[in-house]
Amino acid sequence: MASSMKRKNLISGLIVTIVLLSFYTWLFFASGDFFYTHGQNAANRTAVLKIREKLRVGDGYETALRIYWEHASDDLRLYSGSPDTWSISMPHEVGAREWVLYVDFSNSKVTTLRVRTSDGPPATDAPEDVSG
Repeated sequence: MASSMKRKNLISGLIVTIVLLSFYTWLFFASGDFFYTHGQNAANRTAVLKIREKLRVGDGYETALRIYWEHASDDLRLYSGSPDTWSISMPHEVGAREWVLYVDFSNSKVTTLRVRTSDGPPATDAPEDVSG
């Protein structure tokens, strides 16, 4: 009798563990709260490309900021804490395939535009770097 009760408790515990593990796996990887899929980030990649296309070497901070606000999607984030390099990033994707647009400045003017993946290397389908 005690053995049967232990077995039922073990099975119940295993079921609860599987359900909780499944839920947290879905929440972390598939819900979009922590990671986006490559397809979910398509609009963000389009927005990054539009911003990169509109920015020109020689543009100032104000122009760069205006272009960002004109073309940014709701999910893009601008990090402008440095006077030398700004970054525009999108939500994380599994496998670090999301893009980051780096805008380098010198003397308050854009000098370089680079699209990279979040872990550093150039994205395979991203445009070439622009520099002046």
